[in-house]
Amino acid sequence: MAPTGYHAATVERPDLTPGVTQAAAAAPGPAVGTPAPPLDGAAPAAGAPLSRPRAASLVLALLAVMPLGLLAQALSPPAGLVWTELVVFALPAVALVARAGLREEPFLRLGRPPRWALLLAVPMGGLAMVGGGAIQAAWSAVLPRALVDGFDVTRLFAGRPLSQLVLIFGAAVLAPVCEELAFRGHLLSALRLRWRTRDAIWLSALAFAAIHLDPVRFPALLFLGAVYGWMSWRTGSVWTAVVAHAVNNAAATALAVAWPEATRSSAVPQPVAEPLAALAASLALAAPLVLAYQRTMPAPSSPESALEAGDGAAGRWPAWAVRWAWAAAAALLLIVLFGRR
Repeated sequence: MAPTGYHAATVERPDLTPGVTQAAAAAPGPAVGTPAPPLDGAAPAAGAPLSRPRAASLVLALLAVMPLGLLAQALSPPAGLVWTELVVFALPAVALVARAGLREEPFLRLGRPPRWALLLAVPMGGLAMVGGGAIQAAWSAVLPRALVDGFDVTRLFAGRPLSQLVLIFGAAVLAPVCEELAFRGHLLSALRLRWRTRDAIWLSALAFAAIHLDPVRFPALLFLGAVYGWMSWRTGSVWTAVVAHAVNNAAATALAVAWPEATRSSAVPQPVAEPLAALAASLALAAPLVLAYQRTMPAPSSPESALEAGDGAAGRWPAWAVRWAWAAAAALLLIVLFGRR
């Protein structure tokens, strides 16, 4: 794309200079406004490079808005979860790409993968849940009981039926979409522009685990984040990670609602041999799925392929993001006014 802001100057045709023949004057030359040819055979200057979003910008945005999300969840867990997913994770992930003047689809990896890749994401999500659950069980067995009980999230699903439905929707639908946009969409693409892919996957997984502020689930979330990151990179689409994430969250939520005592963190057995055996079994069963992705999917695209110019102006917040922010502020005010009543 040619750089903007340049205008062709108006050139007046001079009188013929003595000694220059009429034929030479009539000879065709470069059109008005055509750039002069480069000197000494040098290549013409390229257009200005597109903006390269920084991972730190997204992380700082998440950290800046997260306290409001925690406030909303403390006042009303169901409404607060919905607010957090839409405002803390989804809004910065999409708006920062638009503000950089880039197209959202390639940078957030929104392209749809083959249908079979989405189908394979279902068992991948199930096996990732087994592996993550085994890691959490083994980790919980060595932590103090008071710490494990204090971060037990299954108690959130003990409320009224309407609250349970909103929490299930938020955990099984909104969280996979919004969090994957943030961590395996925006953050992974930004990290790959400056780091090796393997390091970018682990760094995005580390940020994903840390942002949950849960020391009990941290190792399991780190493992899950790495699995989702690998899937998004290998398939070239964030939607395979969304499906796997949704399977994990839906299954875990169903267990928490149907059998709260069996899934309570404090109920895990003390020995770590059983969780480690479950982890080894889940990894062994996932190996054929990993091999299927590697052999059938095309080679992953380069990090720079995510940098495509969008329709909006770089350096400006899009109008839809401003409206989204105002709606989020109004919703937070309602949560503050009517929460815990």
